[in-house]
Amino acid sequence: MSSENGSGAGGAEGAPPEQLALIRESVRKAKEPRAKPRTWRGAALAPQLPVARVLVDKGVLHLDRTFDYAVPAELDADAQPGVRVRVRFGAGRHRVREGRREGGGLIDGFLVERR
Repeated sequence: MSSENGSGAGGAEGAPPEQLALIRESVRKAKEPRAKPRTWRGAALAPQLPVARVLVDKGVLHLDRTFDYAVPAELDADAQPGVRVRVRFGAGRHRVREGRREGGGLIDGFLVERR
């Protein structure tokens, strides 16, 4: 009998049931290391306000927030609040090479602010 239906006081040999939160934490720690975030490789960043906050136009409610992107120096003048942009979004597990995330597909977004 299992402890889920109220009868029985433990596991197979009378041991107390395991706490799932602890099991999940040990499994989470045992997984392979996560990929490092992708960095802007070699391109010079904008000297002032090098980060752009972008609202992606994905149409999914849980993505209704801004994401930070690096602004290269050559796009400094064009990257102004209110401008429509195309950004890489959605790097998944299958796009990891040598411990680095490779960029996802290009999607539309709106530049909200620069920091």
